[in-house]
This record gives sequence, C-alpha cells and structure tokens, in this order.
Amino acid sequence: MDDNNRFWFVLNYISPSFNRRERVERVIEKFNTSVKSDLDVFAPTFVEMSQDAENGKPVERPLLYHYVFVRGCLDDVRVLCRTVTGFSFVLNYAGENRYMTVTPASLEAFRIIARLYEYKLPCFSVDNVTLEQGDEVEVMVGPFAGLTGTYISRKGASQGNILISVTQSLAAVAYDIRADYVRVIRFAKDSKRAYDQIEAFIPRLLMALRYYHDGTKMDSLLISHLVVFCRRMEDVRLNNDKVDSKLQILLMTANMILGNMDDYFKAKTRFDRLARQITNQLTQALVILLTSVASHDYSGLEKGLSLIESKEGKPSKFQSMLASEYKYYLSVDSSCLLKA
Repeated sequence: MDDNNRFWFVLNYISPSFNRRERVERVIEKFNTSVKSDLDVFAPTFVEMSQDAENGKPVERPLLYHYVFVRGCLDDVRVLCRTVTGFSFVLNYAGENRYMTVTPASLEAFRIIARLYEYKLPCFSVDNVTLEQGDEVEVMVGPFAGLTGTYISRKGASQGNILISVTQSLAAVAYDIRADYVRVIRFAKDSKRAYDQIEAFIPRLLMALRYYHDGTKMDSLLISHLVVFCRRMEDVRLNNDKVDSKLQILLMTANMILGNMDDYFKAKTRFDRLARQITNQLTQALVILLTSVASHDYSGLEKGLSLIESKEGKPSKFQSMLASEYKYYLSVDSSCLLKA
C-alpha cells in the first residue's frame, strides 16, 4: 500500500469490558485479519504498583488514558471505528482536516518519551535481578512493606527470602524476610565482577535490540536486566580503556532502547573519547551492529559481517552469536538493505 495514503490517526479507545480488558494491539490484529487490512497501532503504557500493600504487584496502565495512535488509510480506519466497539475518531477543530493526525516525525519523537515511561519500573521482582551486597533497597509489598535497609544476601531461592540490614537507633539488625518486589534506592558503589557482568550482559542486550528493531515490547525480565545494568554500571570506571569503551557502547545502546536519552549522551561522550582504543575485530563488529540498529542506519552491516567472517581460526561462541545477529538483520524481509 502507498505510504503516502497512510496517516497516524489519534483515536479514542475505551475497552467495552473493563473486567476483561483486551490489549488494543490484539484487537487491531484481529481486525486486520478479519478485513485484510494492515493497520498499525501504538498504545504506550507505563507500570505502577497496585494499591494492595499486602499482595500488590506491578500492573500495566495506558500512558495516554483512552488515546491511541493508529496508522492506516482513512477508509480502513473509518471501518475500524464503525465496526469495532470502543474506537472513535478524535476530531480536529483547529486544523483543516476533520480528524486529528500526527506526523511520522512527531510520533517517532514521542516514541522516545513513551519508552522512558514504559520501561521505568517502580520496582523489581527479586527473581528478575541480581542484587549485590551493599545495595540499599525498600520492600514494596507484604507484611514488611516500607522497610528499607542494606541488602546482604539471598536465602532460599525457592522461598524468595532476602537478608537486609536495617540500621536502628543503636545497632544494625539483620532481617530474614520474604520479599517478592523491592525498589532499589541506591546501588552499591564499586560493582563487583564488572568485567564478567559486561560479557554476561551482551546476549541480553542483543535480545533487547531485536525487540527495539521490531517495535515490540520487552518482557519485565529483560527490562529489569537492562535497567539494573545501566544503573549499576553508569558510574563504573575501569582501568582498561578497551574494556571501558566496550562498556560505554553497551550503555549507549541500552539507554537508547530504554528511552533514557540523557544517559545515552553521557555514555556517548565517553565512548567517543575511547572509540579509537577498540582494535579487536569482533568488538569492532559489535560496535557496528549496535550503532547501526539503534540508529536505523543499516549501511554498515555488510562491512561488520565481513569483519567477523574474515577472522581466522575456529569461531568462538561470541563470534557465532554475533554473526547470527548480523544475518538476522540482513535477512528480515531485506528491509535493512532497502533502508540502507
């Protein structure tokens, strides 16, 4: 379909059943299948804790209340509003066109802001993050909700108990408590095993990059990995410039995915100073991959793949993983080559 006839319409969407609220993305998917249309939808959300202090949990809420963005030709969007309960146009009283629309550039700018809200978690499941001794945490739900202290260790993984030290008037008392969700108030300084954490984070970042490229939402586990890595490693300074430059490109990409543009530019400034220190072929290929996909500029992908394929010797696990990612982006409907 000619993209010149497709616009981003601002629509109202009020779910017909509050108790069984179906995600708007699923509603649009069903509509596309039934009438053979190709509407796109953007319905940003954010996460907050439910009000039940005893059994509370993170819940997803619409960021813009009842407003959503739907992209398609006017005729298809009219059919949607006429036949699917809950959808209606937002009228444009100030402009020439009857129905309110936004430009692709404006929507893309808003996506960055929306990602910041969407991936800003109010707390973490203790099963989704690796806490370190010295992290200052607050228990979010259960009988100890509101208790703050310094994380000591995890006890009994099956029970989800943690040990935290709470400073009282005269002494520090260690509590062995059940804590399903915690808020990290402050991460411990001088993160341990920084080098190991950098290497372990790369596969998770590559997985998140696919979600970013495909325009789909990450699950809470992957979001937690990215948020914790960025917050824990943002102020880490390494004695090895080569490793530090690698850390900064990971922070750049993760913050871009999360919509944290201030932290993205902070990492980019440091990376730009250190980039020339990168001489390893595979690290160079990693940098090309991350910057290409994050910026939607795929012109350098073939060069990056050639760096991987020209490396002599038996391929390492990391080399094979990196080559697989390159081939994925170069083969997805040939869209990367067309965009380049």
